[in-house]
Amino acid sequence: MSNDDEFDRLLREVDASLGGGSTAGAPVSRSPGPVSRTRASEGQVVTAESRGPMASGLRTGVLSGLACGAGVTVLTAIFAWLPFIDNPISSGMGAFVGAFLTGTVLGVRRAGRRNA
Repeated sequence: MSNDDEFDRLLREVDASLGGGSTAGAPVSRSPGPVSRTRASEGQVVTAESRGPMASGLRTGVLSGLACGAGVTVLTAIFAWLPFIDNPISSGMGAFVGAFLTGTVLGVRRAGRRNA
């Protein structure tokens, strides 16, 4: 029995035990896989696998860095009246660097495992 058959059987069992409707025997629709885009100038199909793990890691790092940096900057600006909070800009930059490095390393590891 393949993994897909076992997965469908498990979904039918769970649906039946939860009192599902008439869809208990219906096949489960699956997504077609990774979304691919075509570069108009080159005619190449670009997928997550073709970009490589580093591009995925950098994207994750930049997005997490921006979110954390903005959040820390705003919060330290709000609480700047406290004597132990020094500079919102340097706090935000430190949060960006830390989140960027962590997000990049974890994103590269996650994409490397997905492509392997």
